[in-house]
Amino acid sequence: MRVLQQLIIISIFALITQNSFAQQDKDIWTTLSDIDWYQKYSRVYNTQIGFPKFSDKTKNLEGKTISLKGYVLPMDTEDGSIIISALPYSSCFFCGGAGIETVMAVFTDEQRKYEMDEQVTFKGTLQLNDGETGLIYNLKEAEEIVPE
Repeated sequence: MRVLQQLIIISIFALITQNSFAQQDKDIWTTLSDIDWYQKYSRVYNTQIGFPKFSDKTKNLEGKTISLKGYVLPMDTEDGSIIISALPYSSCFFCGGAGIETVMAVFTDEQRKYEMDEQVTFKGTLQLNDGETGLIYNLKEAEEIVPE
């Protein structure tokens, strides 16, 4: 009987933990989507372009270790990063009309073959990019978190 109680308690804890990680992912993507834009001249593009103005909540995440779940986008990058999206490929920034704030470049030493729309979770250091080139969100020194 005691073993059964322990198994029930462990199962409940596992469900609660799993749900809190899912909520954390959703909360981080929601925080990252709270962004404003301003126009500024770009020397790179020789025209006015939009630059991000990050919210205070997003600025507070910069340099912190976060875990984030996303969908892999099938893109070849010059810097070897993996691109993940808060949304599946059909709804992503590049093809479905969502904003650039829904994608992130992930930099990891653990290179493996990813499938389009594969759901992955990475843990790494969030870097904000308000420069003229590149994605506005980068996850540096990232490690893939593989579910057990």
